[in-house]
Amino acid sequence: MSVLKISSSIITTIKYKVRRFGDMSNLHGVGYVFSMSNIPYFKRFFWLIILCICCFGAWEILKSSLYILSTGAGSYVVETNNLEWNTPFPGVTVCKHTDMEAVKQYLKKYNISTNATKFFHEVSFWDLKYCTSCTICKLNDSCVEDFTSAIPEIRQGCSQLFTECKFGGSDFNCCDKFQPIETEFGSCYVFNSALLSNASLLTVNRTIGLPDLVFHVRKVVAVRIHAPRDIVSGGMLNILQVQSVPLVTEMDVMLRAEPTINDESVTTLSEASRDCLLDDERPPYPDWPFGYYTRSACILYCRALAQMSRCNCTHHFLAKIVNKPACNILGLNCLYIKRNSIVHFAKEKCACPMACEETVYDAIHVFSRRVSTTMTEQQRLGTMIKVRFTNLPSLRVRRLAITTPLKLVVDMGGIGGVFFGASLLSVIELIYLLCIRRS
Repeated sequence: MSVLKISSSIITTIKYKVRRFGDMSNLHGVGYVFSMSNIPYFKRFFWLIILCICCFGAWEILKSSLYILSTGAGSYVVETNNLEWNTPFPGVTVCKHTDMEAVKQYLKKYNISTNATKFFHEVSFWDLKYCTSCTICKLNDSCVEDFTSAIPEIRQGCSQLFTECKFGGSDFNCCDKFQPIETEFGSCYVFNSALLSNASLLTVNRTIGLPDLVFHVRKVVAVRIHAPRDIVSGGMLNILQVQSVPLVTEMDVMLRAEPTINDESVTTLSEASRDCLLDDERPPYPDWPFGYYTRSACILYCRALAQMSRCNCTHHFLAKIVNKPACNILGLNCLYIKRNSIVHFAKEKCACPMACEETVYDAIHVFSRRVSTTMTEQQRLGTMIKVRFTNLPSLRVRRLAITTPLKLVVDMGGIGGVFFGASLLSVIELIYLLCIRRS
């Protein structure tokens, strides 16, 4: 009996609070349904239907906002307020592509058989076939086991490669700005790289203008133009569409830049939702050797993993970068034999998303012409390569989240205001009337 009395008391209290809430609340329509005043049942029923319709409409709209937040969808907007943008000048990596004469001089200097000429050339300069001579080489005659010590001398140094350099019309010491860096093509020289600890990145803007880079080389070189944070690999897109620049050539490369930046809201999205990786995130590969993420680094590391999976070693140029075992002669022979399988593995297994912030460079025009070597000055300077922008970027892509927790709060406030005339004060009032006020 006491239980029934308690239950009856609780129900009476709840009814009183609800009706009191109907009399005191500022929410639209609530007073007509729950008020203790003498209101006709027809009127109460009418407003009850209206409130139910409002609740249904509010839930349907709120459900879509909750779905977007749970899926973490991202979006892009194009910005045109380009007056204060700083656009990084591209990184320019220059690698010695081939030099048979340097190989012959090395063999002569150390009294090594000329039968090893092809072998030393293949291990000193990167090639898609890795080392064809390793298949049939005869140790200590047409090949040697310790070949890595010969490579620096055959490839020579910066001063033997560059003759003259200018940036924005001002001369500079080539070897001060073109600094050595390890790539899949071997030891190369890079201009304006963010990967070097002592690097000071060059940028262009409306104040600085459009300076151009002009440099001369006296050897056949491979040139790659890329973002300052990129590292060069054989899998990188070559915007110049040429593998090497022969002697003696004049090349003029005209570029455009397409920057992509992040809104702060992007960090609230999951990796799958934004379809890109932040600088401090890592791809799903073991023993990631870099302290940052770029797509170029991911491609290079994945190529190393492909070589490891097939031959249990990596090309000696790659081994220095990714901290994997370097191939000996047998390993290089394995890379040559299984080169197609390695390429297939890299294409099928490598999942390298874009970096969330990056600048993509595209070659608008590449003018190249061979120059007569009878010109004394041209012979002295060698091949001339000019890199420049056609114009400053006028568009920039900003990646952002479609919705965030803060935007969800704003959506809830808007929905509550439209359907119920509610605000934050209405929520506080609801808590006060139902839970705090006693009479």
